[in-house]
Amino acid sequence: MEYVLAHLRLLEAVGRLGSFSAAAAELGVTQPNVSRQIGQIERVIGHELFTRGHRGVVLTEAGRLLFEAATESTRRIRDCLGEIAAVEAGRRQIAVVTDYGFGATWLMERLSDFERLCPGVEVQIVTTRNLSETVSGDFRPDVSILFEAGPIRGDDSVFQRKMLFQEEVYPVCSRNYLERHGPFDRLEEIRKAHLLHLKGDGTLWLNWESWFRNEIVDGAQTRNSRLNVFHTFSHFPLLMQSACQDEGIALGWRPLIDKALESGQLVKLWSTPAKSENGYVLTLHRRTSREASAFYQWIIAQAEGRPA
Repeated sequence: MEYVLAHLRLLEAVGRLGSFSAAAAELGVTQPNVSRQIGQIERVIGHELFTRGHRGVVLTEAGRLLFEAATESTRRIRDCLGEIAAVEAGRRQIAVVTDYGFGATWLMERLSDFERLCPGVEVQIVTTRNLSETVSGDFRPDVSILFEAGPIRGDDSVFQRKMLFQEEVYPVCSRNYLERHGPFDRLEEIRKAHLLHLKGDGTLWLNWESWFRNEIVDGAQTRNSRLNVFHTFSHFPLLMQSACQDEGIALGWRPLIDKALESGQLVKLWSTPAKSENGYVLTLHRRTSREASAFYQWIIAQAEGRPA
């Protein structure tokens, strides 16, 4: 088995590229050398790893299992080397990815508390455009706070995950808009108002259509009437700014609207929230980083309203 472990990089390259020749070019060796080493690994473990074809190779089931292990091992080694390099350079960094709305309305105002608890740690915030949009490319965060489909799985050997805030949505508007255009005690009154819409694919988080479907018990007229969408936004903070400026009614996610509700900038128009199993999920991607682990625990304490 030592032979297999010694050639994990080779396995990962062939599985990722689907070609002995491409893997050989990437690793700086010859194609016959790659083919010979893969054949030796297959003889050692007693299973074929690839189905050979004219246009390349395809992973078998045994190959897929070993490829996934090789990929994860390679990633963790790369992460570890990056952390060692950062320590040697005297840098203590945490890369955090979240959506723009969560970062602007919840995370940023709390970062000074983490800086007080962990002085000298640089927190790098990378934001995505929408609630559930992920970051692509080679960027690998230490911690992520993203809106995901639930329920989530528990901890595993790679990630540590926790549902931070389950989806809880209210229609909200400014007090001035309510006084001028309200009351909004019935669904039909909300439907006819200026509705402020957050642009997205509409499949993961609640939109106006799904919110009305969630609230309707028996109302064919309400179910069939048209929505009066007044403005559409691609960023949640812009949506909230429009609502605060008396321009209409928006759907607001807790805890992103908590501060605006507490200050009186916004008011709830519906007594009960629409809920789902989706929500903001906190993920610790690098469990070997003390700084990232501290940030992960600090976020949980902040969400629960207790001292870190």
